[in-house]
Amino acid sequence: MRKKLLLSLFTIAIVGSLMGLGAFAQFTDQETSSVSFTAGTIDIAVNGENPWTGTFTIADAKPCQVWYSSFVVTNVGTNPCVVWKTLDNFVTGGGDQRYMTASSEPEYQVDPEDTINDIDNWINYDLSVKVYKDEASTNPVWHQVLYNENEVIGNLEDVPVILGSIPVGGRMEVTESYHLRVDTPNKYQGDTLTFDIVLKASQLEGTMLVLENKDPAAGYLVQFGDVMSGTLTYNTVGSKFEGVLNAQGLLASTPYDLIYYADPWPGKHSALIGTFTADGSGYITDAAVSVDLGIDLPAPADANAPIGAKIWLVPAADYDEVTEKSMIAWNPSLYLWETYLIWYNDTDV
Repeated sequence: MRKKLLLSLFTIAIVGSLMGLGAFAQFTDQETSSVSFTAGTIDIAVNGENPWTGTFTIADAKPCQVWYSSFVVTNVGTNPCVVWKTLDNFVTGGGDQRYMTASSEPEYQVDPEDTINDIDNWINYDLSVKVYKDEASTNPVWHQVLYNENEVIGNLEDVPVILGSIPVGGRMEVTESYHLRVDTPNKYQGDTLTFDIVLKASQLEGTMLVLENKDPAAGYLVQFGDVMSGTLTYNTVGSKFEGVLNAQGLLASTPYDLIYYADPWPGKHSALIGTFTADGSGYITDAAVSVDLGIDLPAPADANAPIGAKIWLVPAADYDEVTEKSMIAWNPSLYLWETYLIWYNDTDV
């Protein structure tokens, strides 16, 4: 009898368990989709070479003479990219050692031990860029001058310089010059200098946009080395344009607008990214940027589209953010400008 009771209880338990499953049964459907992930590419060619193997030689250099070189950087990858240029691996020398054996040679008279070989500090450097939307375009959409013989090349060793950004299929023309100064002393006769030009292309995501003051009267010459500058970290894709702004050398206790500026002047299709007030020392420090722009950058009506978008930091009094949504004054010495054009994909558009 006890065995029958246990068996009955066991049976009831099983039935109860099955009833419980039935009580929570649901209609279901399952679909399966395959996912294909392909990494994008960052790739540049220089003068049609990939990899670049070109060389540039200046022979018989003399004071007052200027030597020019130029090359074309093409974006052959699948993403827009920012291009950096660095001069490195500097090697200087006394040149032809015959100068060391004849006392009549000028260099022997002033540098008999061949120890003064810093000719790189006597060469003024010039660097400018123009960006075109494709290989066939003849009119640049964006340009800037980075150096205008206002720096000696010896000060630029291992200094990364942002040349600008290149859209997919676009090109950048880089022009540079080397000017042996008029006051170069005799002790540099026959001296030599070799160095490498290194070009690096990087993706925009996670890139820090450097903001600099520029001189429009000098072809938008970047004013490196002064107190006025800024940086903007930003996202390239999202429902909101987000990042962090830092700036210095601004007007103290003054509101500034960070704007997307769309050509042509005065920028009717521009947009306010945010308003920030410089502190009593002219700094904006770690200011959070977060705004739903409602547009992609650049906007279709922007004359710079599709090559990229300009980002400016200007005194709020120079920008009408309510009615015109465009520039209403022009005080370029007070502005911080982009050092390359950016792209942003608003996922809500």
